[in-house]
Amino acid sequence: MVQDLVHAPVLSSDPMRHFTWRRDQRHRPGLQFLSSTGRHHGAESMEEGRVLLALDFAGDVVDVVSQPLKISFGTGEKDRSHTPDYLAVTRHGVWLIDVRPEALIKESDWESFAAAAEVAVACGWHYTVAARWREHAFAGLDALASRRVLRSDPLGLRPVLLSGAAGGRRFGELAAATGCEPVARAQLLHLLWSRRLGVDLASPLQDRSIVVPAGETGR
Repeated sequence: MVQDLVHAPVLSSDPMRHFTWRRDQRHRPGLQFLSSTGRHHGAESMEEGRVLLALDFAGDVVDVVSQPLKISFGTGEKDRSHTPDYLAVTRHGVWLIDVRPEALIKESDWESFAAAAEVAVACGWHYTVAARWREHAFAGLDALASRRVLRSDPLGLRPVLLSGAAGGRRFGELAAATGCEPVARAQLLHLLWSRRLGVDLASPLQDRSIVVPAGETGR
């Protein structure tokens, strides 16, 4: 029953279905590592992988469960079922998420989304459908993610970059000012991913993007 779902051990349960791989399939399933959870999570497509990466960047994710539950509902014509793609537990609430590219959404999908939204409301969760990205958004996110596990700073560039960003400075200028630009660029991406620096990702990430100390801009 829906009223009992909020008390169920969803985070410790297995996915409602398992991913399959075939030579002729069009989608690309795989595993996406999340630094916020420290483990890999399943994705049935590249779009789902993008959502997992965005959740990892969100910064307040505690855990993510793939295909966490199966919803059975009636449409007036027949009984149907739907399995949402993710349940994301964050420090500010729980999100039930469906992933479907906008161009592929059918009328029956809207019925499934509506049923999932009702379940989320009943459980006190948030609900969303990830259907479309801004054209530049994932390119910037992917660039930051490429240096998310950069653990060492042998040249001691991070303090230089952090102090150099005070008041706001262009990404390219900040990296060039260190005298070791290639390494500084990698360190900058890591500092942006880990939120020690901030940048406005509403625009494409490029050399003229303004980098500021953490907390001075929303991302």
